[in-house]
Amino acid sequence: MAKGLWSVLIAILFVFEGCAVEAMQNHEPCQKQLVGTGWRLVMIDNDPIELKRPATIRFESEGKISGFSGCNSYFGKVTLDGTSITFGPIGSTRKYCMGKAGDVEKRLFALFKGTKWWNFDEERNLQIFDDEHRLIFVKSE
Repeated sequence: MAKGLWSVLIAILFVFEGCAVEAMQNHEPCQKQLVGTGWRLVMIDNDPIELKRPATIRFESEGKISGFSGCNSYFGKVTLDGTSITFGPIGSTRKYCMGKAGDVEKRLFALFKGTKWWNFDEERNLQIFDDEHRLIFVKSE
């Protein structure tokens, strides 16, 4: 029975390893590690994203984000609570974009609504996801 319990605990550790292990080593909550960092969007769901000017997200100070959607600059509020991330109102410039940049913006803004989950994957990429969709960002700074 003890062997089975250890297997479960190790599996849980691997699921949460992306942030939990580093947070224990640095003695700071995971969400504090995002403040002041910038990230470049590389994938939505299983679709690689390549734009002339990449879509980005930057965690400015606690509770504030900004970035570029592939078409427009945006800004907004965000609440990080453990492994959940809740996007508040998002404002943006109003440039009209067609093609791939416009499509990326629509998909990105659709995922920037409500509460999602987030973590760092095994390659230290930032993932923001829900039951149906996933965004993957690589650190840009």
